[in-house]
Amino acid sequence: MPTSLQAFIVIFLIGVLLRFRAVLVKTHVERVATFVFSVSLPATILVSLDRVALAPTAWKLPLAACLITLPMVVGSWQLARLLHLPRETQGGFVLATGSINSVFFAFPVILATFGDEGLTQAVLFDLGQTTLTLTVLYGLAVWYGANSATPRSAAIRFFASPPLWALICILTVKLSGHHLPPWLLEILGPLHLTTTPLASLVLGLSISFSAVRRTARLGALGVAVRMGGGLLLGWLAVVLLDLTGVERAVVILVAAMPSAVSSVIFAAETRLDEELVASIVALSICLGVVMLPWLPALAAMLLG
Repeated sequence: MPTSLQAFIVIFLIGVLLRFRAVLVKTHVERVATFVFSVSLPATILVSLDRVALAPTAWKLPLAACLITLPMVVGSWQLARLLHLPRETQGGFVLATGSINSVFFAFPVILATFGDEGLTQAVLFDLGQTTLTLTVLYGLAVWYGANSATPRSAAIRFFASPPLWALICILTVKLSGHHLPPWLLEILGPLHLTTTPLASLVLGLSISFSAVRRTARLGALGVAVRMGGGLLLGWLAVVLLDLTGVERAVVILVAAMPSAVSSVIFAAETRLDEELVASIVALSICLGVVMLPWLPALAAMLLG
């Protein structure tokens, strides 16, 4: 296993311990997550994509996200109805299973496994995923929840996203045949290096053992749907889009990633079943971390 993935696991476990001992609490998680989302992740997007040439098939990555997330949402919705769950629990189940943890799990893991080329594919995939998260998934959360929020807040959240603007900027620069100036890369470099360690720390700090204990059975089902169902949908997407090489491997792996930490924020904002969402997030992250030692071998198999 690469040293970077070993460091990812160690920092994650430190975060879990700090949260369990109440050395750092939810407020600290939110502050670190805000820094990663607003500062270090945009720097990573700018630095990494500047180094890699965009393939002619780049448009297939956002489309793959749609082919994975939309069927996942429909399937989760049907399953939640069959289980006769309360309305707020149905909404939480659909939200957690439809959300993919890109920023705090997929990006650092893909970067450690495939380097800048893999991260480029993951960011392009997330362009489609984020669009769906802040429109379809957030809209469903508002519809299921008891909050009076409107779609306008989702639009504002989407267009004010620093990673989105970083992606737009670097795509504009690269499509014009240019690169970022060396002085800017020198400034962004140290910020880029903080993304993976801080993201793994946020994941560890996000683990809530009390929520897991209270909703373990339904939470475990949600994890199976999110990661197992995502893996199957990822395979179907790469077959339909005829993806190969790193693109193929990245789509399949990202499709099977844990549930997004942001889904807990959406659940709290719209008054869905926050405990269930937190349980699915926590259990899926723990499962994802447990599987990390086998990731290089799986990645090699997918590339072959």
